[in-house]
Amino acid sequence: MTVTTTSSQQQPLTEQRTLLGGITALAQSAWMGFPLASDVLEQLYLSPAAALRKGRAIVPRRPQRIRLRGLLAREFSVAEASFILMASFFFSAALGSVRQVLFNVQFGVSMEANAYYAAFRLPDTLFSLIAGGALSSAMIPVLLSTRNEEGEAAGWRLISGIATTLLAFFALLIIVVEIFTPALVNNVLAPGFDADTASLTVTLTRIMLIQPLILLLGSVATAVLNSRNQFLLTGLSVLSYNVSLIIAIALVGLRPGLGIYGPTFGVVVGAILQVLILSPGLRGQAGRVRLLWDTTSARLREVIRLLIPNGLSVSVNYAGFIVDTSFATRAPEQAGLAAIYNAFLLVGLPIALLGQAVGQAAFPRLAARADEADWSGMRSLLLRTLLAALGLAIPAVLALVVLGRPTIRILFERGEFTAAAGDLTFAVLTIYAIGLPAYVATEVVTRGLISMRDTRTPLMTNTMQLVLRIMIIAVLLARLGVVSIPIAFVVSSVIETVILTTVLLVRLRRRIRVGAKE
Repeated sequence: MTVTTTSSQQQPLTEQRTLLGGITALAQSAWMGFPLASDVLEQLYLSPAAALRKGRAIVPRRPQRIRLRGLLAREFSVAEASFILMASFFFSAALGSVRQVLFNVQFGVSMEANAYYAAFRLPDTLFSLIAGGALSSAMIPVLLSTRNEEGEAAGWRLISGIATTLLAFFALLIIVVEIFTPALVNNVLAPGFDADTASLTVTLTRIMLIQPLILLLGSVATAVLNSRNQFLLTGLSVLSYNVSLIIAIALVGLRPGLGIYGPTFGVVVGAILQVLILSPGLRGQAGRVRLLWDTTSARLREVIRLLIPNGLSVSVNYAGFIVDTSFATRAPEQAGLAAIYNAFLLVGLPIALLGQAVGQAAFPRLAARADEADWSGMRSLLLRTLLAALGLAIPAVLALVVLGRPTIRILFERGEFTAAAGDLTFAVLTIYAIGLPAYVATEVVTRGLISMRDTRTPLMTNTMQLVLRIMIIAVLLARLGVVSIPIAFVVSSVIETVILTTVLLVRLRRRIRVGAKE
């Protein structure tokens, strides 16, 4: 049974707030271990006692029948959207494990596998520099402002202008990168590859460079859907990449002649599938995306101004993956690059579920307290959130260390992926796992700084962390081999977390003192 509340001061809850919202909010609160989701729950569903205390009438209502079309167009609450995105991250990671099992069986740590891993880095980085989450962060606030002030038609003109401008820029950029791919592979991406592996990497990279151009439309659609609080298609689209690759690798098993080109083209097909899933975001009752070249638009220039610093921050993070790939190709272990890739695949799940989910859940509340200049409340919320995140991260570290080796054996040790490669992967995973609390804490603390309108400090510490990683790997690679890469990552991440946390807490303390004097 669902409960709605009414009062003379508060309108009744809409019909969209069904039983699903209460269940997901409770589940999120219990799973995370702190009352962020229950804050939402209290606003949406009051207990009978609480309702009576607040002088509100309790109106029982049967759960509404959920129709697919209505569900796709539904605006989800914060708790429901968090649940959907966490579920999509989890199932995507599960599909990613299946994909990696199949890939390891088929290609193991062969020359083709190394070429594939290296080739994927460049298109993925290019996409993340300009589109991806950086685009959504820059586009959504401007789009909402445009709709509110100028109407839906103006919103669609802005969306069309953004899509057209970025498509033109991306197309030109990709053409240039296609021309210089051999130089990038041989001098930046994989300088340690032999001639045959480098040549294959160049070919695979050129094919995969089609992917970011397609995904650009998907990113625009994601921003539009998220601005409407329609997260279901966004969650489903996250799964499309791994589904496409699983099918592609399975086809290689049926048609061995496809070889490494099977998953390579699977990357492109996955991008097409993702755009098809998100296509409702490219059209609506009031308009649709069309080609519109309008560089004089003040709204478009505002999006671009916001996109540049966001892209720089993301670029530093992704440059770190290119650095790791480059050094792994020079490591003495043949399975070094595969070990780095597989180990980070495993540690990436708790980073996404704990760091990103907790950070995203806390961010609106941190931002609200910052806007209200409630610095004491913000500090209290930040510390509770940080402690909760760390409390979840520590058991995750123990789980990765204790269960890591059997997990690698079960998931990855098949075909060309030998037990020796599994041992190396576990050694890398163990080191990565040690730094998990720092990775999770950084997600929360960074959002605290952004709540205070400070984006430069995270960019500076990201850059410092990358430089420090390079220095540590360069010193240790010859002595320790590929394990120097996760060592450098952990050490630099811990230092970055300490700096970010110190800066944030010092600023909060100063503002609390100023507020007390006033």
